[in-house]
Amino acid sequence: MKKVFVLVSIVSFIVFGVLIVRVISAIQGQNFDLDEAPLKRIISLSPNITEILFDLGLGEKIVGVTNYCNYPEKAQKIARVGGYLDPNFEAIVSLKPDVVIILPEQENVKNFLTELDVIYLEVNNKTISDIFKGIKTIGAQFGRTKRAEKLVAALQASIDRVKSKTATCSKPTVLISVGRTLSAGMLADIFVAGKNTYFDELIKLAGGKNVIEMETLSYPLISAEGIINLNPDIILDFATDFEKYKLTADQVKQDWLCLPQVKAVRNNRVYVLGQSYAVIPGPRFIELLAQLVTIVHPEISWTEK
Repeated sequence: MKKVFVLVSIVSFIVFGVLIVRVISAIQGQNFDLDEAPLKRIISLSPNITEILFDLGLGEKIVGVTNYCNYPEKAQKIARVGGYLDPNFEAIVSLKPDVVIILPEQENVKNFLTELDVIYLEVNNKTISDIFKGIKTIGAQFGRTKRAEKLVAALQASIDRVKSKTATCSKPTVLISVGRTLSAGMLADIFVAGKNTYFDELIKLAGGKNVIEMETLSYPLISAEGIINLNPDIILDFATDFEKYKLTADQVKQDWLCLPQVKAVRNNRVYVLGQSYAVIPGPRFIELLAQLVTIVHPEISWTEK
């Protein structure tokens, strides 16, 4: 059985050395004195952070990234410091970073950095608002405030255009599969996006309605029978690793044919999303939103302003 696990949050990191630095409080947006601690060597412990750094023109300052940081192409040439669940502490130490940028869920790394008296900066990526705050926070800390504001403004303008187009449209129901067992002709271990999640937010912006109403679990496990009962109009299958398992998008899509009674399957509205940006809550979320709105509302014309 082959499994695809979607990474909604990603990271790993650490540091060592005789550094006269201090730990940044784990509050997004808090500043520190660049004159006191010049930050020329950055380690990024999440793909979304790496993408923000490059978008702000800070790519040349990055000395270490995770195994999952593959965009933009230049990021592939930067030293690897392990995965977000299995950081290589020795690799991080050897790179002698001035600052490590992390996500909130990396408590073990934060504790380690605190003990070593190493600067870290924490940003979140759970929502679009978090992404915007992360861009502005990183921009402020590294002297890229205006560039960060310009990037956020451009992203917000794109969101506003989508919202204006979908405001009066119908709201088809959407099932968002964020990870499942991949095997020919069957469905198993299906994790779906619940309410108030990043994916739920994007579906709403795209003019759809999340068929999952549950709020107690962000990403509940659902059975095939449960999907039949929900009967969504559209199914989005986020399977970004299928090529690694020598599968095609068509093969992944065929797994859903075992549910012919579901409207999305019956009407050929099952979509496999395999692009890397599909599961990285960073600046490229706007590319995913553009893709989702064409799926949810193919009738909308984008040639007219």
